[in-house]
Amino acid sequence: MPKLNQFKVEIETGEKGTALPVHFTINNHKLALEETGGGVGPGETFTGGFEIRSFAHSLTLVGPETGQWDIRKIKVEFDCEDNPPYSAVFGELTLDETTEVNIWQDPPLPTWDV
Repeated sequence: MPKLNQFKVEIETGEKGTALPVHFTINNHKLALEETGGGVGPGETFTGGFEIRSFAHSLTLVGPETGQWDIRKIKVEFDCEDNPPYSAVFGELTLDETTEVNIWQDPPLPTWDV
């Protein structure tokens, strides 16, 4: 498991938006995203990130405190120690106050020619 230095997220909202701030959990600790831009209203795109500098046993995007949040797409960019940067894309989903979505993706396995 690599040490996660930081991650950045881009979230495209669908028909039902939510309110700021956007929260995530890292190893079951709930935090608000930092370095934010854009919005989370219907049809808007939100960007944010966080400098972790720790091992990510779990990383989730948390649903809103009330109501529902329709998400069209989530793109996460990871910067892990001793690995080149990489990204992961997740498709449509709906979050509410009882749900969260796993956004952690292990780094790609190394490849080489034989």
